[in-house]
Amino acid sequence: MKQHFKKKYLFIAASNGLVLSLPVTGFVFGFISCSDCENSISGFLGRLFIGLVYLVLNTFSLGQPLKNESGGSSYDLRFYTFICALCISILVFLTIIIYRKFKKTAANRVDGPTSLD
Repeated sequence: MKQHFKKKYLFIAASNGLVLSLPVTGFVFGFISCSDCENSISGFLGRLFIGLVYLVLNTFSLGQPLKNESGGSSYDLRFYTFICALCISILVFLTIIIYRKFKKTAANRVDGPTSLD
């Protein structure tokens, strides 16, 4: 694989990681940090709602939620957003590389025509 394509794939993976890390980190933090949610179905729906609120807050504030929004506490999530961006970027890069190798081996395989007669 040429170096040019690896840089291109790395750029694609890094941009996807940066874009997806803010909402993912916000949702996971909101889902986990809900202190008033019980262990019933309504508690689960409450966790989902708080996760969605923190998803929006974390995306708009770039990792530092506003003070005491949605009944939660204000934590600096920039470090966790960076870790999440790194993990997502690695997963996307490996997926691209594996897909390209699979596509290349499938194109190089020469199979004769199959017929049922």
